[in-house]
Amino acid sequence: MGHIIGYMEVSENCDRAGVLADIQFEAEREGDGYHSGVKWHDNIGPLGSRDEAEKWIRDHDNGWYDDHAVRFYSYYNAKMTKRMDDIRRRIGETSEKLAKYTKEHSVRKQKAEFIGCGECGSKLARNRLRGEICPVCGNDLRSKTTLETIKGYEDKIKSLWEKIEEEKRKQKEVRETLWLVKYEYHC
Repeated sequence: MGHIIGYMEVSENCDRAGVLADIQFEAEREGDGYHSGVKWHDNIGPLGSRDEAEKWIRDHDNGWYDDHAVRFYSYYNAKMTKRMDDIRRRIGETSEKLAKYTKEHSVRKQKAEFIGCGECGSKLARNRLRGEICPVCGNDLRSKTTLETIKGYEDKIKSLWEKIEEEKRKQKEVRETLWLVKYEYHC
């Protein structure tokens, strides 16, 4: 038995009864049926993006089969601009640098035969490690400097993706208003 949390995007002028019927159909096919109702928040939004809509729902969800629908702006039809192409190129370059740095600074590349865990003090045979995580306590075995550098690359990539989203939002003529519907059922 399990718990399913699903999201669906539907048009702003959707048939709400039809949406509930679709959820009910899925829940009966995959689980024990659908026993909740969706709260349609007509007084909210539209929010700026799907991510903002998901965050809003998470912030207002009580955690137990509490289903919500909120409107958001979709930019799925945004056209790729020269600036967006340049940003994507920079994302690719930064991703390659991150991959190279991560590979070069793996604990498995160290010369020492044993790697010490700074958290639990375990001495681990380097050649038996399968990744970068201590198998005893789950701590990352890489140095603080290495982890900070990796985080810097990841933050840069995230920032570049946010710039692409900003560029999409400038294309107001292609934006579409959709509902994000969150639903839960038991299976």
